[in-house]
Amino acid sequence: MRKTLFIIFLLAGAFTARAQNPDNRKWFEGRVYHTSGEVFDGLVSWTPPRKGEYEDGDRIFYCADEKAEVFPIPYYKINSFVMGDDSIVVSHNVQFKNSPFMTVLLDNPTKLYANQILKNGFPLIINTGGFSGNVGMGIGVGTSIGGGVKTTYYYGTNADKLTKLDKKQFMEVMSGMMADKPEVVAKIKDKTFRYGDMQDLLTYYFTGQMPKRSYDR
Repeated sequence: MRKTLFIIFLLAGAFTARAQNPDNRKWFEGRVYHTSGEVFDGLVSWTPPRKGEYEDGDRIFYCADEKAEVFPIPYYKINSFVMGDDSIVVSHNVQFKNSPFMTVLLDNPTKLYANQILKNGFPLIINTGGFSGNVGMGIGVGTSIGGGVKTTYYYGTNADKLTKLDKKQFMEVMSGMMADKPEVVAKIKDKTFRYGDMQDLLTYYFTGQMPKRSYDR
C-alpha cells in the first residue's frame, strides 16, 4: 500500500487533480524515467497542448495499463521517456523552455535531435516508427509540414548543449556524425542526400537500403 501511494505521489507531482483520458488520446507502450530515479513501464501519451494550456513547459500522460489511473507528469519531473519506437529526452536549455521535448534521431557521440513545434510555438512530436535501441524516427521533412508543423534539427553531445543544424552545415556536420559508415558519408558528399532528405538519410544509415522516393516511382 505504501509503495502504491509513493508511486502516485511521484507521478502526480504538483498536479492535484487526476487527468481524465480523452477519447481521442493515442497511447503507446513506453517507459518514463522520472527525476526521482524511478522507472515506470506502461502506456505513454503525448499530444501538443492547446495555446495557453500550460504556463510553463509541457507534460506527458502515463498509466500502468489500459485499466489503470491516468496521471499527468510535467516535463520538469522527467529525465526522458520512450513512446512507441521514439526515444525522447528533456532539454533544460532555456532556449527550449516552451518546447523541451527532443526526439533522439541519432544516438552517436554527437547526437542528432528533432524539435517539432506548431507555428504558434507549441511542441508536437509525431510518432512515425523507428529502429532498434529505441532510437526513433519521429520526424518531419524540411521545415513546415502538415497542419503548420515545423521541424528543426539540432546536434550536440547532450540535449542541454545544442547547436542548430542548418543547410550550410549539413554536409560537414552529418558527415562527421555518420563517419562510422563511409558509404553513407559518400552519399552525403555527392549530394544524394541534402538537408531536406533527412528522413531518407537516416533510413539509409540505419538499414543500408536506399529509400524509394516518390519521384522514383
